[in-house]
Amino acid sequence: MSSLMIIGTAHVIDLSSPLEGFIREFNPNIIALELDRERWFALQSKTKRTGGPLLLRILSEIQRNLGNYFGSSPGSEMVIAGNIGRALGADIKLIDKPILPTLMGAWKNMPWVEFWRFIKDTIFSLIQDNSTNLVNSIKTGDFTEELKVFSEDYPVTKFHLIDKRDFFMSKNLVKLFRNNKNSRIAAIVGE
Repeated sequence: MSSLMIIGTAHVIDLSSPLEGFIREFNPNIIALELDRERWFALQSKTKRTGGPLLLRILSEIQRNLGNYFGSSPGSEMVIAGNIGRALGADIKLIDKPILPTLMGAWKNMPWVEFWRFIKDTIFSLIQDNSTNLVNSIKTGDFTEELKVFSEDYPVTKFHLIDKRDFFMSKNLVKLFRNNKNSRIAAIVGE
């Protein structure tokens, strides 16, 4: 009988110990990672890329700073899951959409009201210190409130950055089950 374990992670918090425990206990024959081929190769590469569109560089820098604060480099949980999977003899499958077209599509389709709200929120975030709520959410792993606010303030952007990718990854998981009867799949996805 096929089975699926979905493990939610935070991209900038060191969760390697519990992640390893869950994966080893489940003993999957497939590890499905919330990555595309380009991000997977970039995570495994020793050289750090500094190019790319401005929006991608900004998001990358934010994740890098959060990672430094919380003690884990962005994407390290994906590398750890991949390494554990290989040690167990599991196949590594990449189930996410390519990030660059996803970001560009979200940017291109962002309504003016969301664009101006983004500018306003960015300016106010530089002036006000709202980091306490985010720090608490990161510590607990519960981003329910942030996702709710993001969904209300940026519904079109959320659709392109989260909903479409969730649907794409779900379809890829279904394909994995169809093509791998009686498989045990551990899907590692970010919150």
